[in-house]
Amino acid sequence: MGDENTLTDLERSDEDCVLRFDDGESFTLSYVSIRSRCQCAKCKPRQENEQRILELEEEISRLMLEKPKVELVGRYGVRFEWPTGCSSGIHSFSHLRKVCEELGKSLSQ
Repeated sequence: MGDENTLTDLERSDEDCVLRFDDGESFTLSYVSIRSRCQCAKCKPRQENEQRILELEEEISRLMLEKPKVELVGRYGVRFEWPTGCSSGIHSFSHLRKVCEELGKSLSQ
């Protein structure tokens, strides 16, 4: 039996992706939202307060944001390979679920 944080499917489009979890919940989440919540050592400090998050989001939105490649990391996360910017962060399934609930659009209604 899984928990609500296990990602079962990730469907990519040009500007966002659909993430499905094993509890049946699905969310649409923009790549800007994923990038702005990167947990790597370089990006995490830039999220210490709301002003810094806004600055990071503005910087990311100015980049030519293309659909990233996605690589599964073990049984707990994924790495997004962005054509521009940071590609070192590992996004755990539980972190992605939290970002989906905060910034995504629920498709399970």
